[in-house]
Amino acid sequence: MRLPLAALLAASLSIATPLLSAPTARADETAPVTRQGAADDEVILILDVEDWVETSSATIRVVADLAVESGQFGTARTDLVSALVGFGIDTTWRIVQFGKRADDAGFERWSVTAEARIPEAAISDLSAKAKNATKPGRALRVASIDYSPTLAEREAVADTLRARIYARVGTEVSALNAAFADRDFRVRLIDFTQSYRPMPMAKAEMQLMRSDMAQAAPTGGGLAGAEKATLTARVHLAATAPGGDGPAER
Repeated sequence: MRLPLAALLAASLSIATPLLSAPTARADETAPVTRQGAADDEVILILDVEDWVETSSATIRVVADLAVESGQFGTARTDLVSALVGFGIDTTWRIVQFGKRADDAGFERWSVTAEARIPEAAISDLSAKAKNATKPGRALRVASIDYSPTLAEREAVADTLRARIYARVGTEVSALNAAFADRDFRVRLIDFTQSYRPMPMAKAEMQLMRSDMAQAAPTGGGLAGAEKATLTARVHLAATAPGGDGPAER
């Protein structure tokens, strides 16, 4: 049986209608954006403090050129350490570098570097002591004198600088709470950046100058080294806005 054309068109439209219905909106496009808690009032500070890191000692390197028979380096090294201890300086000598080469006469030639931290009072006659400890098969010389402060000396000044920053932050918090009676400011973040600046002179030039001064100065002469330490702090102070239930979630 054949259906009329009008009946076929009506059947086609009834099948296609569900396919033309409007798409549903995505939840993330229509949901309102809400903030959990009240926004904080914030104050951001950049605080800088500085001080000098001073030292009254220097890192000394003594180089020993040794000529020993094959297999006798151990004995020569022990003798070298004894000679360094014989300088009579209250310090600890450490072997930090050595190298060997052979010569045509069958000897082993060694270059040995020893290092120690020495008070400035003992530096002035160090070259003379090294010369006096020189003998056939062993030559000693002072290779370098470095007056850079030690890590412990730097850290001691850094501790003091941090304490100064904390004191200034406490003063700022008190001032803010006095100026804004309806707030209760607190420390939210302190981010430190630390740096050290030596004297404005090339390091090699500075070491050479101090080495010459040390050898020419009388025992106990003042040759203390120093460098500038700077501590920068980025500080965030925050207070919950009036009417808020608590600090904002960031």
